[in-house]
Parts: sequence; C-alpha cells; structure tokens
Amino acid sequence: MDLTSLQTLLLIFELCALALGAILVGRLLNLPGFKPAGRWSGRLPYWPVEGAEMVLLIVLFLLLIIVCQGTFTHFFGRFIQAAADRKGLEVAIYGFAFHAGGLLAWPIFYLVRHRLFAAYNTNPPRPTETAAARGRWPGALRAAGVTFLSALPLVALVSVSWTGLLHLFGWPSEAQDMLATFQNTRSPIVIAGMFFVACVLAPINEELFFRRGLYHFLRQRFGRVIALAVSAGFFGLVHGNLAGFLPLAIFGVILALAYERTGDIRVSIIAHGLFNLNTIVALLSGLSG
Repeated sequence: MDLTSLQTLLLIFELCALALGAILVGRLLNLPGFKPAGRWSGRLPYWPVEGAEMVLLIVLFLLLIIVCQGTFTHFFGRFIQAAADRKGLEVAIYGFAFHAGGLLAWPIFYLVRHRLFAAYNTNPPRPTETAAARGRWPGALRAAGVTFLSALPLVALVSVSWTGLLHLFGWPSEAQDMLATFQNTRSPIVIAGMFFVACVLAPINEELFFRRGLYHFLRQRFGRVIALAVSAGFFGLVHGNLAGFLPLAIFGVILALAYERTGDIRVSIIAHGLFNLNTIVALLSGLSG
C-alpha cells in the first residue's frame, strides 16, 4: 500500500516504540540476554477499607454515573440528536458525563464514610503503614513512559492472537467503531472534546476505580493473582467489545503491576492516557491495521 509522509513517520515511530518496548519487557522479566531491571519492590500501603465500604464505593460509582448521564441526556439529548456531528457529540458529552460521575463518587464516598464513623463518635481508621513518599513528576513520567512502551508489544501480540482465535471460531471480531466516529466528525471543538474524554478523563476515572480502588482492595485481601484477574477482567468487560476484551485485560494487568511497583497512581494514569492517544492517532492516520 502507498503511505503518506505522515503515515511513514508514524509507522517508524510505532516500530521503534514496539522494539524499545520489547527490550523493556525483556529487562522487566529478566529474560536471558537482557540486562536485569532490578528486583520487584511493591510499594502499596495498607488501605483500611472494609468490604462493606468497598461495596458503598462501587454503588456510588454506578449510581452517580447513571445520574450524570441521565442529567446530561435530559438537558442535551435533543441538541445532540439534531446536530450534524451527532456521533461525535455523543462520545464527547456522554463520555464526559460518564467519567465525571465516576470521579464524583470518590469525594462523596469519603464524605459519607466520615459521617458514618462520626455517628459513632470516632474517625475512619488510618493506614497502619506509612505510604511511600510520592516521587517527583519527572520520575512518574519516566515510569509511565516505561509502562506505556512495555505495554505496546504485549498488547499488540495478544490482540493479533486473540483476533485470529475469534476468526477461527467465527465469533465477532470487529473493533469499536471509533475510527468512523472521528472521521465523520467535522467540528474541531467536538474532536477536541473527544480527545479530552479519551485521553484525560477516561484514564483518570478508570485508573482510580480499577487500580486505586478495586485492585488495591483485592490485592491486600486475596493476593496478587485474584486481584489482577478480577480487576483486569472487569476492565476488559466494561469496554463492551469482544475483540478488545483480552488485549484490554492484559493492558489492565500491566497497569496494575506498574501501580503496585511504583505505589504512584499517576504512573498508570499517564501510561493509560498515552496508550489511548497512540491508539487514536494510529486509527486516524490509517495505520490501525
């Protein structure tokens, strides 16, 4: 196929990123022939949240998403249906409502938790271990870059294998139709809103819930294997696409391990945002295949 100059540059970038990611994976796994990346050092402090409190967080998370999306549908539904860029507006506005509702669950959860304990003249328990000091931003950015590059070859390999398996059994293997939505959207403002939702709001909301909340809670009660399987499995399921389920679940495992290794949720948030940005740019450039 003929490639434009932009596509050629992006293709070179993707190939270099995949190669560098493969080297980083080899180091992280201490494979023969690769320089070791060092010993594992989990830094997650104990999170004093009981099972009932975690259920409360999940209920608030789901309830506020429903309320926010219902509110936005009530006020913007007719405007969206009549707009020329209807699909793009749906992604931008309803996506904003979804993730804003999820983020709003956290302050309300801590407020309700504090009020419940105050009713018995006590305070919520504090961590019994000292949390790892949060590193500087340059360190978090480096760790996020390593996580992003390490995820690229693993997710690509799993994606190709998983798609082939779906084809073999005759199961649906179509990816989410995000490319058509971006291509058919004409308004720069709507496109900017879609990018903001996909590359900023979604990573923050999903990492706080799936890694900071669900994985952290399960990790300290049931161990790493169960925590990875449950949190990554649900992470893959909520995207509602069979072709993307296993690749996204593997990506969720990588993000959870990065969070545990660094003790810094910023690392997984930034890596998640970079991954989404890379995926969208690849789609828009025509290199999605």
